[in-house]
Amino acid sequence: MNPRLIIASVALGLPLVATAQKVTYDEHVLPLFKNQCLKCHNPDKAKADLDLSTYGATIKGSSSGAIVKGGDPDGSSLVKVVTHAAEPTMPPNSKLPDKEIEIIKKWVAGGLLENSGSKAVVSNRPKIDLSLSAAAFGKPEGAPPMPGDLLLEPVLRTPRTSATTAVAASPWAPLLALGGQKQILLYNTDTLQLAGVLPFPEGFAHDAKFSRNGKLLLVGGGRGANKGLVAVWDITSGERIITAGDELDVALAADISSNQKWIALGGPDRLVKVYATASGQQVHKMKKHTEWVTAAEFNHTSTFLATGDRNGGVLVWEAGSWEEEQSFTGHKSAIVSLVWRTPDILVSASEDGTVRTWSMKEGQQVKSSTAHNNVLGLAVNTEGGMVTCGRDKAVTVWDKEGNKAKTFSITNDLPIRAVLSADGKRVFAVDWTGRTYGWDVASGKELSGITLNPPPIVEQQQLVAKRIADLEADLPKLQAKLAEANTAAAKVRADVDAAKTDAAKKALAKTLEAADKAVSDAKSAVENADSELKLARGSVDRLKLGAFFAQVWRAKEDLAGMKEEQKRLLAQAESANGAIKQAEADIKAAKKVKTTTKEEKDKLAKRIKDLEKSITDNKKLASTSKTAAEKMTKPLVAEEKKVQALNAEYQKQKAASAPAPLKSAKL
Repeated sequence: MNPRLIIASVALGLPLVATAQKVTYDEHVLPLFKNQCLKCHNPDKAKADLDLSTYGATIKGSSSGAIVKGGDPDGSSLVKVVTHAAEPTMPPNSKLPDKEIEIIKKWVAGGLLENSGSKAVVSNRPKIDLSLSAAAFGKPEGAPPMPGDLLLEPVLRTPRTSATTAVAASPWAPLLALGGQKQILLYNTDTLQLAGVLPFPEGFAHDAKFSRNGKLLLVGGGRGANKGLVAVWDITSGERIITAGDELDVALAADISSNQKWIALGGPDRLVKVYATASGQQVHKMKKHTEWVTAAEFNHTSTFLATGDRNGGVLVWEAGSWEEEQSFTGHKSAIVSLVWRTPDILVSASEDGTVRTWSMKEGQQVKSSTAHNNVLGLAVNTEGGMVTCGRDKAVTVWDKEGNKAKTFSITNDLPIRAVLSADGKRVFAVDWTGRTYGWDVASGKELSGITLNPPPIVEQQQLVAKRIADLEADLPKLQAKLAEANTAAAKVRADVDAAKTDAAKKALAKTLEAADKAVSDAKSAVENADSELKLARGSVDRLKLGAFFAQVWRAKEDLAGMKEEQKRLLAQAESANGAIKQAEADIKAAKKVKTTTKEEKDKLAKRIKDLEKSITDNKKLASTSKTAAEKMTKPLVAEEKKVQALNAEYQKQKAASAPAPLKSAKL
């Protein structure tokens, strides 16, 4: 062992840690905490609600959540703050000696052992390896990925909604993702119906991206000055398959590479961090940005990562080496969006009002356009279409040549994000009040139905029932108007046929044109109402099935919670038994210690008494934990049967309903 470490450990009163020895909380970490941390983090004075005086309190963490992740020192906020890699640095006015930091790192890496008899705790790893053998950015074979059995019941319904910058459209499917409060909402852009709800209990979503093949949805977010992370779901199953990052502030920008090997995130700490999807661990950190990182996007081939900041800086990193490839300057204000039009052409949008195009091959700007007086959002689709929005309350669709094709006005508040549907036929936007908008690009007509604050299924069912009643009442009236229009047009046509001269026929031409238009409008109204009626009727079974699936989902969540609690109790009992064995061994060793003075005898007696009390306490803890875990066995079996029965009934109802695919209502 290093002689300097021995001297330092003796001087500080810390235990010696041999290279091959297991680092435990009781033997190594607690003495360190006593010397350095407990003045501020004890039961009586727990700054940030963090108490480091006991193993249980340390594992529990602070008001921001867990501070250690077993087996993952790089992802543990405790390691980040003591190494001064993240704010707030601890201790605030100095830094722990490297050897003490190494003890903490080894303890976390070794699985957070409480004592020598404890079992290692390893943090959750990704459930599957997401990485692909090659970059996937072309259209996938078969039908594009769409939601299967997902919640239709909102996780949260609030009196009023809030704005979101997490808006994304699937590159191939008619699917729109909106980041709501503690949930992500998926909408079908053809039917405008809610297609699924993905719980995001960590807080608010700030950035949303579909993977290049459209199967995964990535969301960066959290809570400001509290927690930041990136979550990834399989949108076909709704399963959350990976969570990356454990930041002390919200993740404002995030993306996943097309080969699905890396996840990048950035935020107020001005850092760009890259995580490996195979392990969930951070693999690199870039420090070049001088302001909050507000945008991030990998290119099509996973060869470059572009990031932008609040100062208008745009940086491009080489994927893999994470070395700086390009630094593009020119923007005078915050970058709001970055998109790759091709693997080598990057487009950036800034609040300075410009949209700039950069060439990686030439290493410079190749085009600049003034889109709005301040650009607040930019997005492209796989068809080459582009949409922007800005402080002029306009949402503008651009053609492939970069010319303005159509502009839609918003009167309510400033639009902050806009996206095009996969086929480019529809555009959707969100404003600062959280109100959502949709338009048909060709006709310019406004769409309705998409909201950031959808009602619970019961209310959805009531709204559908009312809509059906209204349409059933209106349809005969519309059909009668069509019949009247046909009759009127037939009369005008007869008058034209009966006219004796060309002048008379010409005089009736405008009347006939108006009559034919009235027929066309009346026919469109009937077809639209009929289409909407079919859509609404189809929603009845769909919502009924969704209500039942919500029961299945809640039962599964309850079952998972019960299993986790039983697992925790058994681990607690095992840990207590380990502590008992260690204490018994310590007593045995203590009784062999020879003492010569009364002070030594008293100290040893107290030590043995404390160990005996520890044994008594841990026996009680082991017994109560084991008993509580065993008592959960029968309820767990019953709950498992309940879930199986509910799921079987759901599958039965699903097979019985089997609705035909619904087409969009005509405009």
